[in-house]
Amino acid sequence: MKSSVVFLLSLAGFATANDPTARLPASDTTYVGRYLPQFDQDAFLGITYASPKRFNPATLLAPPKGKVTAQEYGFSCPAYGSDTTTMVASGTIKLGEDCLNLNVIRPSGVAAGDGLPVAVWIYGGGWQQGSSADTRYNLSYIVEHSVKIGKPMIGVSMNYRLAGFGFLFSQEVMNSGNTNLGLRDQRTALYWVQKNIRAFGGDPRKVTIWGESAGASSVGNHLLAYGGRDDKLFRAAILQSGTAAGPPHNDTRWYQPLYDQVTAVTGCDSALDTLDCLRNLPYETLYPALDVGSEWFPTVDGDMIRSWPSTATREGRFVKVPLLVGSNTDEGISFGVTGVNTDAEALAQLIASARYVLTTAQAQKLLSLYPNVPALGSPYGTGNRTWPNLGLQWKRYASMAGDLTMVAPRRLLASEASKYSSAYSYRFDAPLPNNTATSRVGVGHFQDVPYVMANPAQTYTPLGNDTRRLALAHKMAGMWATFVSDGNPGDGWPMYSREEPRNFVFRSDQSYVEEDDYRIDGMEFINSLLR
Repeated sequence: MKSSVVFLLSLAGFATANDPTARLPASDTTYVGRYLPQFDQDAFLGITYASPKRFNPATLLAPPKGKVTAQEYGFSCPAYGSDTTTMVASGTIKLGEDCLNLNVIRPSGVAAGDGLPVAVWIYGGGWQQGSSADTRYNLSYIVEHSVKIGKPMIGVSMNYRLAGFGFLFSQEVMNSGNTNLGLRDQRTALYWVQKNIRAFGGDPRKVTIWGESAGASSVGNHLLAYGGRDDKLFRAAILQSGTAAGPPHNDTRWYQPLYDQVTAVTGCDSALDTLDCLRNLPYETLYPALDVGSEWFPTVDGDMIRSWPSTATREGRFVKVPLLVGSNTDEGISFGVTGVNTDAEALAQLIASARYVLTTAQAQKLLSLYPNVPALGSPYGTGNRTWPNLGLQWKRYASMAGDLTMVAPRRLLASEASKYSSAYSYRFDAPLPNNTATSRVGVGHFQDVPYVMANPAQTYTPLGNDTRRLALAHKMAGMWATFVSDGNPGDGWPMYSREEPRNFVFRSDQSYVEEDDYRIDGMEFINSLLR
C-alpha cells in the first residue's frame, strides 16, 4: 500500500539534476520540485504566495529570481485544536506566522502549456485549525486517479490564516478594514494560481475551487465575495459539507467581548490603538491570548462579505458557475451536543449556541418540527435505539443540528444555484465498518473526505483493503475529477433543479438517486430563518 508516511519521506533529501522544474518566464524564477516515483508525479511544495503582515490583508508576493527549491512543506499557520496538537507533536507540521504557502501536485511529464484543469483544495477545521501538510489531504491519490480515468488534472493546496490570526473581529477591526483575513489569504492564493499555474502545465481558465467543512464554507464565500463579482478566478466549485448560506456569521455583539478579553490579557486594553498594540506583541504572548475558548469565524464586513450570505444567495448575488454540493447523512452527530435530556435543555442549548443564534420563539418552533421520537432522529435508520449515556434527546438534537448547520443550507444553495447554472447535489451515506460495535455511529461529518481523496493510508475513515469501500472511493474520486475536467460528474448523476430536486446517494453497497424531499417542513423553516 502506498502510504502518506512514504510520501513524506520521499520529500526529504537534496535536490538532484533529475528533479522536475517549473519556470515562471515573467519573473525568471525556476521552482525545483521533487519527483514522486510511487505516484509518477511531480510535487512542488511550500511555495510562498504572500508574506503576511499581522492583522493586515496579505498581498501577492513577487517570486524570487533564480532557482527556488520547493521540496518540503512550509510552515503551517498558527492554529488551535486536537488535530494541531497531534500533528505538531508528531513533527508533521511546524507552526509559524510566515505560513502563506501552497503546493502543486501534477502528473509527471506535464509541462508548461499543456493546459490541464486545476483543482484548488481549501481545507476545513472550523477556521480554527488545518494545514495543507495534513496527510489526510494528500492530493497525490486523486491526481493519480484522474490520470487512470483519462481526466488528468493538477492539484493545488494552500495554507491560510486561522482562528484569531485570520478572523479576529471587533468594532476596532471593523473600523480598520482588516477583516476576514483568512478568506482574503485564500483569494490571494487564487490570484497566484491565475498568474503562475501555466508554468506548471495548468490552465488558469479551468480552475475549480474545492473544500470541505470550513473549506466548503470558504468556497461559498468566494462565490458571494464582493457582491458576487466574478473576478474569473475559477470556473466551477465543489462544496462538501458546508456553504456560506448557513450559520455562523455573528457580529460585534458576539465578538467584541472576545476581543476585549484578548486586549485585557495582553495589556493592550490601555493602548490608544489596541489593534496596533496586538500587531506588535511577541508571537509567544499573542498565540495563547487568542485562544479565548470560543471560535473566530468569517463575518459580514460590508466589503468582502457585503450582506448576509443567505440573503445574497436568495437574491442571486453570487458567481454563476457549475456547482457540486453535498452533505453527509448524519452531520448532526458531529455538531450536536450531549447531555440533552429534556425539552427545556434542548431549548436552552439552541438559544445559547453561537452557531445558530435562535430566538426563544424560533427554537420552540424548531422543536415542534423535530419531535422527540428516536426513530426520526440522527443517526438516521437506527430505529428506536437510543444512547442514554449521550442524552435522552441526543438523536433529536443531532437531527436539528445537522439540518441547521449543513443539510438545509445545502438544499438552499443547490436550489438557488440551479436557476442559473448546473448544480449537482449529493448525500454521502457510507457508514464506518462495524459501526454498531464502536462509539462512532452513523455517517458523520468528514467521513466522505478519505473517499473523495481516494486515500487508503489515513485511518480516520479506514478504507483498508475492503473492495467495496475502495470501489466507492475510486468512484467518488473519478466523479470529482470528471467534474474538474468537464464541469459535470457524469456516471448518471442528474442535475439538481427546483422542479426535480434530486441527490446522488453514495453508498458502498449500491449508490442511487433519491428525491431531495426529506424533513421538508423542518428544513423549510430553517431556510426561512436564514433570510
